[in-house]
Amino acid sequence: MTAALTTVLLILVGLPLLAWWVGGRSLWGRLQPRRDPDPWGDLVRRHRLTPAEQSRVGAAVNRGHALDDDRLRAAAVDVARSQVVQLDVLWSGGSRAQRIVCPVAVVWFVGLVSNVVHDLVVGGLSDIPWFGLVSIAAIVGIPLVQRRKMQRAIRVNSGPVTGAGA
Repeated sequence: MTAALTTVLLILVGLPLLAWWVGGRSLWGRLQPRRDPDPWGDLVRRHRLTPAEQSRVGAAVNRGHALDDDRLRAAAVDVARSQVVQLDVLWSGGSRAQRIVCPVAVVWFVGLVSNVVHDLVVGGLSDIPWFGLVSIAAIVGIPLVQRRKMQRAIRVNSGPVTGAGA
Protein backbone atom coordinates (compact mmCIF):
# COMPACT_ATOMS: atom_id res chain seq x y z
CA MET A 1 0.00 0.00 0.00
CA THR A 2 2.81 2.40 0.88
CA ALA A 3 4.64 1.64 -2.37
CA ALA A 4 1.50 2.35 -4.39
CA LEU A 5 0.91 5.71 -2.66
CA THR A 6 4.56 6.66 -3.12
CA THR A 7 4.37 5.80 -6.82
CA VAL A 8 1.19 7.83 -7.32
CA LEU A 9 2.69 10.78 -5.40
CA LEU A 10 5.88 10.64 -7.48
CA ILE A 11 3.84 10.59 -10.68
CA LEU A 12 1.55 13.44 -9.59
CA VAL A 13 4.42 15.64 -8.40
CA GLY A 14 7.34 14.35 -10.46
CA LEU A 15 5.83 14.54 -13.94
CA PRO A 16 4.84 18.24 -13.71
CA LEU A 17 8.25 19.08 -12.22
CA LEU A 18 9.98 17.14 -14.99
CA ALA A 19 7.89 18.90 -17.64
CA TRP A 20 8.69 22.30 -16.11
CA TRP A 21 12.40 21.46 -15.98
CA VAL A 22 12.56 20.14 -19.58
CA GLY A 23 10.52 23.08 -20.85
CA GLY A 24 12.96 25.54 -19.32
CA ARG A 25 15.98 24.09 -21.11
CA SER A 26 17.63 26.34 -23.66
CA LEU A 27 17.46 23.58 -26.29
CA TRP A 28 13.76 24.26 -26.85
CA GLY A 29 14.41 27.98 -27.30
CA ARG A 30 16.99 27.36 -30.03
CA LEU A 31 14.65 25.43 -32.28
CA GLN A 32 13.63 27.65 -35.17
CA PRO A 33 10.81 26.38 -37.34
CA ARG A 34 11.81 26.45 -40.99
CA ARG A 35 9.71 26.28 -44.06
CA ASP A 36 9.87 22.86 -45.64
CA PRO A 37 10.59 22.72 -49.37
CA ASP A 38 7.38 22.80 -51.38
CA PRO A 39 8.18 22.42 -55.09
CA TRP A 40 4.54 22.04 -56.15
CA GLY A 41 3.44 25.08 -54.12
CA ASP A 42 6.32 27.13 -55.54
CA LEU A 43 5.30 26.11 -59.05
CA VAL A 44 1.65 27.00 -58.39
CA ARG A 45 2.64 30.43 -57.07
CA ARG A 46 5.15 31.05 -59.86
CA HIS A 47 2.64 30.24 -62.63
CA ARG A 48 -0.43 31.50 -60.69
CA LEU A 49 -2.42 28.32 -61.22
CA THR A 50 -5.97 27.82 -59.98
CA PRO A 51 -6.93 24.42 -58.53
CA ALA A 52 -8.59 23.40 -61.81
CA GLU A 53 -5.46 24.39 -63.74
CA GLN A 54 -3.29 22.47 -61.28
CA SER A 55 -5.34 19.38 -62.02
CA ARG A 56 -5.08 19.89 -65.78
CA VAL A 57 -1.31 20.41 -65.60
CA GLY A 58 -0.78 17.36 -63.39
CA ALA A 59 -2.92 15.15 -65.60
CA ALA A 60 -1.24 16.37 -68.79
CA VAL A 61 2.23 15.74 -67.37
CA ASN A 62 1.36 12.28 -66.04
CA ARG A 63 -0.16 11.29 -69.38
CA GLY A 64 2.37 13.09 -71.59
CA HIS A 65 -0.30 15.24 -73.28
CA ALA A 66 -0.11 18.76 -74.69
CA LEU A 67 -1.97 21.74 -73.24
CA ASP A 68 -3.52 24.66 -75.14
CA ASP A 69 -2.71 27.61 -72.86
CA ASP A 70 0.88 28.94 -72.96
CA ARG A 71 0.94 29.52 -69.19
CA LEU A 72 -0.20 25.95 -68.52
CA ARG A 73 2.30 24.63 -71.05
CA ALA A 74 5.14 26.41 -69.24
CA ALA A 75 3.93 24.99 -65.93
CA ALA A 76 3.73 21.49 -67.44
CA VAL A 77 7.30 21.76 -68.72
CA ASP A 78 8.50 22.88 -65.27
CA VAL A 79 6.69 20.01 -63.54
CA ALA A 80 7.96 17.42 -66.02
CA ARG A 81 11.55 18.69 -65.78
CA SER A 82 11.49 18.57 -61.98
CA GLN A 83 10.11 15.03 -62.05
CA VAL A 84 12.74 13.91 -64.57
CA VAL A 85 15.41 15.34 -62.25
CA GLN A 86 13.90 13.37 -59.35
CA LEU A 87 13.99 10.19 -61.44
CA ASP A 88 17.63 10.90 -62.35
CA VAL A 89 18.50 11.24 -58.66
CA LEU A 90 17.00 7.80 -58.01
CA TRP A 91 19.11 6.18 -60.73
CA SER A 92 22.39 8.08 -60.30
CA GLY A 93 24.61 6.91 -57.50
CA GLY A 94 22.70 7.70 -54.38
CA SER A 95 23.66 6.64 -50.90
CA ARG A 96 26.01 3.83 -49.94
CA ALA A 97 23.07 1.51 -49.33
CA GLN A 98 21.69 2.24 -52.80
CA ARG A 99 25.09 1.56 -54.36
CA ILE A 100 25.20 -1.79 -52.56
CA VAL A 101 21.59 -2.81 -53.20
CA CYS A 102 21.65 -1.96 -56.92
CA PRO A 103 24.30 -4.55 -57.96
CA VAL A 104 22.68 -7.14 -55.69
CA ALA A 105 19.33 -6.49 -57.39
CA VAL A 106 20.95 -6.76 -60.83
CA VAL A 107 22.55 -10.10 -59.91
CA TRP A 108 19.20 -11.31 -58.54
CA PHE A 109 17.46 -10.20 -61.74
CA VAL A 110 20.01 -11.97 -63.95
CA GLY A 111 19.69 -15.12 -61.84
CA LEU A 112 15.90 -14.95 -62.02
CA VAL A 113 15.90 -14.55 -65.80
CA SER A 114 18.40 -17.38 -66.26
CA ASN A 115 16.22 -19.56 -64.01
CA VAL A 116 13.18 -18.78 -66.16
CA VAL A 117 15.09 -19.52 -69.38
CA HIS A 118 16.31 -22.81 -67.92
CA ASP A 119 12.79 -23.79 -66.87
CA LEU A 120 11.44 -22.96 -70.32
CA VAL A 121 14.18 -24.99 -72.03
CA VAL A 122 13.71 -27.96 -69.72
CA GLY A 123 10.00 -27.74 -70.44
CA GLY A 124 7.74 -26.50 -67.76
CA LEU A 125 5.86 -23.37 -66.86
CA SER A 126 4.98 -24.59 -63.39
CA ASP A 127 8.36 -23.84 -61.80
CA ILE A 128 8.63 -20.25 -63.06
CA PRO A 129 8.66 -17.68 -60.22
CA TRP A 130 5.89 -15.48 -61.60
CA PHE A 131 5.81 -13.11 -58.62
CA GLY A 132 9.52 -12.41 -59.04
CA LEU A 133 9.13 -11.74 -62.76
CA VAL A 134 6.19 -9.40 -62.23
CA SER A 135 7.97 -7.54 -59.45
CA ILE A 136 11.12 -7.08 -61.55
CA ALA A 137 9.05 -5.92 -64.51
CA ALA A 138 7.33 -3.36 -62.28
CA ILE A 139 10.56 -2.20 -60.61
CA VAL A 140 12.28 -1.68 -63.96
CA GLY A 141 9.31 -0.80 -66.15
CA ILE A 142 7.41 1.79 -64.13
CA PRO A 143 10.27 4.32 -63.89
CA LEU A 144 11.04 3.85 -67.59
CA VAL A 145 7.42 4.51 -68.55
CA GLN A 146 7.31 7.53 -66.22
CA ARG A 147 10.48 8.96 -67.74
CA ARG A 148 9.13 8.46 -71.26
CA LYS A 149 5.88 10.26 -70.39
CA MET A 150 7.73 13.14 -68.71
CA GLN A 151 10.03 13.56 -71.71
CA ARG A 152 7.02 13.48 -74.03
CA ALA A 153 5.27 16.12 -71.90
CA ILE A 154 8.37 18.32 -72.13
CA ARG A 155 8.58 17.80 -75.90
CA VAL A 156 4.91 18.49 -76.72
CA ASN A 157 4.58 21.46 -74.35
CA SER A 158 7.89 23.17 -75.17
CA GLY A 159 7.04 24.15 -78.72
CA PRO A 160 4.34 26.45 -80.03
CA VAL A 161 0.66 25.59 -79.62
CA THR A 162 -0.63 23.46 -82.47
CA GLY A 163 -4.23 23.38 -83.62
CA ALA A 164 -4.67 19.75 -82.54
CA GLY A 165 -4.24 20.42 -78.80
CA ALA A 166 -4.13 17.31 -76.62
